[in-house]
Amino acid sequence: MTDPFDTPNAAAPAAGGVQPDPKRDRWGRYLLPDPGEPGATSTLPWTRATTFAKSISDTFGLTKWQLRMALKGITMRPDLYARASAATIDDKQVLDQVAEAAKEAAASSSGANLGSALHQFSERLDRGEQVQVPPPWDADIAAYRKALTDHAIDVDADLIERIIVVRQHHVAGTLDRIYRSRHWRLPRIGDLKTGKDLSHGWMEIAVQLALYANADAMWNGLTDSYEPMPDVDREVGVVVHLPVGKATATIYEVDLTAGWEIAQVCAEVRGLRTRRDLAKPAAVQAAPILDQLAQLIEQAATEQALTDLWQQATARGQWTERHTAAAKARKAALTS
Repeated sequence: MTDPFDTPNAAAPAAGGVQPDPKRDRWGRYLLPDPGEPGATSTLPWTRATTFAKSISDTFGLTKWQLRMALKGITMRPDLYARASAATIDDKQVLDQVAEAAKEAAASSSGANLGSALHQFSERLDRGEQVQVPPPWDADIAAYRKALTDHAIDVDADLIERIIVVRQHHVAGTLDRIYRSRHWRLPRIGDLKTGKDLSHGWMEIAVQLALYANADAMWNGLTDSYEPMPDVDREVGVVVHLPVGKATATIYEVDLTAGWEIAQVCAEVRGLRTRRDLAKPAAVQAAPILDQLAQLIEQAATEQALTDLWQQATARGQWTERHTAAAKARKAALTS
């Protein structure tokens, strides 16, 4: 099993029109200036579009799979077992590294690697390069090209793997393609997915493509500057599903209007995660104040006044054993 809607992060080397990958922080976030501040040279970390889109996703199944792969991998690598044993439970960096290496040992990334290969093959072809694709993946690429031809879809070679930013949500991401067709009014944001099954990923995909379609600017890594975002369709996006080794490609239209609505929910959820006012230490409660009847008993000047209080309170059902004890104490004080 691989993440069915993951997009490889590996960037191709900068050459010709291929965009170089900008600097990232330790969490993989792009470090880019704010396009709303012309001439700004300082960079900011931008939340990754894929991370943003997962804000309301159910990742239970994926997490369980990752745990199984790590567990299997640790049994295949005695060195990893030894390193994990030597680390303390608080040594998060070492244990994270061991967990990742264990997943690799269990061949959990093989599907992702093949998916990355298909991405790069298709990208080079869409740029106009002559590429020799070895079997059996040549059948996958042939299916990709046929799907584009059948739907009269062309690729904008200058707009492949381009980084965009969405200032409203402080998000940055890399779009796969911008596709054109004589059947469409506007170019459409396109994405190539190579996972086996997309059925559980459509919400994230819709959010991701909607973010790209509503971007404010496009980063040019060759000039280290922003360019205007091309005019694209904000209502419909395109996904080409090219599962590895299946020699089949399916074109899907994605509802970006709904994706953008869900993106607002993602933003709200992420905002709620930063709240720190949901709990506070409980205050120590002061000793309870005597009720009014008890105070009247304490202030009674005569035994008759105590009797009157007893009759009135009993008639109202307010007299308790506590009041009886207080009245006895007051009567003793009066008689003394």
